[in-house]
Amino acid sequence: MLSIKDLPVKNKFEELFKKYVDGSLSREEYEKFLGLLESDDSLATLDKELDKLWGQDQGDKRKNALPASAAKQSSRQLTFWGIAASLLLVVGFASWFVFLQNSATGFEEYHTDFGEVKELMLPDGSKVKLNANSTISWDKAWEAKGKRQIVLTGEAFFDIQSLPGKIPFVVETGEVSLEVIGTSFNVDNRSEKVEIYLDEGRLDVHLKDPEIEVIKMVPGDKVKVDPETNKVAKETNTSLINSASWKNGILNFKDMKLAEVLVKLTNIYGKTFVCENEALLDIDLYLGVPFADWDTVKQVLSLSLDIEFIENEDVVEIKHL
Repeated sequence: MLSIKDLPVKNKFEELFKKYVDGSLSREEYEKFLGLLESDDSLATLDKELDKLWGQDQGDKRKNALPASAAKQSSRQLTFWGIAASLLLVVGFASWFVFLQNSATGFEEYHTDFGEVKELMLPDGSKVKLNANSTISWDKAWEAKGKRQIVLTGEAFFDIQSLPGKIPFVVETGEVSLEVIGTSFNVDNRSEKVEIYLDEGRLDVHLKDPEIEVIKMVPGDKVKVDPETNKVAKETNTSLINSASWKNGILNFKDMKLAEVLVKLTNIYGKTFVCENEALLDIDLYLGVPFADWDTVKQVLSLSLDIEFIENEDVVEIKHL
């Protein structure tokens, strides 16, 4: 003999509905009944079953039209309306339950505009400093999954909270996945390459290509990954001031061409730079600029490089003075 669990979904719902009407559902069956109420097919079946009950009720009215049967008729009507009302509550509860489940899942997003920096505290106690024009998405179901996961677009400095049970912390950024072990580090994926700097702790860098070995980082390491070619460049004994100085309010342009600096400024302030003088773009820079508003940065660069910025809304033309 088939049990309810062996029946097709439609038949299973019909059987559970009958038991619901009889008041003979077990706790386990009631939970299954609630779960099945989420589907459109089950709601259509429920509508048909209520029609059947209504038909039985109307049939009884015709049979029991004599005054002596008034009590039975009233009882039958109360039974139908009681079932209908209770099912409305059940369907409502099931919908609310699904809503609560959905609201506790998915990703919570944090975003910064051009020229804006935010300091965030994640639900697990980890701290994030989010650079300008950047977004992180946090998996809200991290406790249920036993995994803390973030998706990063842009640049951020992380200070990860160590938790009992060693719940892993993973940062997904483009084609690179970072597995964190009680760590503070910086990640920037706004250019063609993903740049990772490790300040404290340990960090394992996984590329999407399974044939490439995991890159293990120790404090002071800086790794650059080209997602298109999977080429990896690694520097050792670097420092926070050279690799993530923005965290401390400085844009540090060390041994960088002006062309490279302009790319960074585009990402941070949302400007489009135009420079017809290629020799100017090839100038080497070695200076630190306060990470402030665009007007301050523009003034420092103008004085340092003897150049002029001519602005037309978000388009900036650069000329040598």
